[in-house]
Amino acid sequence: MNGFNDRTFYDDVLKGNAYKDIVRVMLQKSGYVVYPYGYESTFSDVKSKLTKDTRNSKTVRRIRSSPDLLVYDEQKNDLMLVEVKMRAYSPPGIKPRLIENYKEFWNDSILVVVVPEGNVFYAQKISELETMPDYYRIADFERLQDVFTKIGDEDISHFKETALQNMKKTQKGSNGNEGKGKRDVHGV
Repeated sequence: MNGFNDRTFYDDVLKGNAYKDIVRVMLQKSGYVVYPYGYESTFSDVKSKLTKDTRNSKTVRRIRSSPDLLVYDEQKNDLMLVEVKMRAYSPPGIKPRLIENYKEFWNDSILVVVVPEGNVFYAQKISELETMPDYYRIADFERLQDVFTKIGDEDISHFKETALQNMKKTQKGSNGNEGKGKRDVHGV
């Protein structure tokens, strides 16, 4: 990667990690055991070195689409994979190929979407999502606390404010395009 693309890559990783960390901390505070899982955590150096020749191989697509978090619910003795995406606008546009990759490799995982409206945190099982360019938070996703039932309203309220404040900072800092953002700050 050249210097500019390298900087952009790492800036996007930092921006996306902020929302992943908000969700991770909220889940931990609510009593879930949470571990970093995704390739951005484990293989970030490799990610920045992929070439056009290797980017679309099945192995690379599997690794690139790996969920962000491994969540364990001790009460239910249940293990879940969670992918976190932030969208600065609504409806949250998610590229169809991304959902197709999740369905192919991680169909049993949960997609959490952070958007600047309503409950802010929404979730849906990948297996229940249809592949389409736009998703509507109320119709296509459930509130995060309805999927992860240990999360209380007080925690949602607190972390909602944190996420919204972070979104305002991100929009102000994105190349002078304050408030215009149809930009995905998680790099997809």
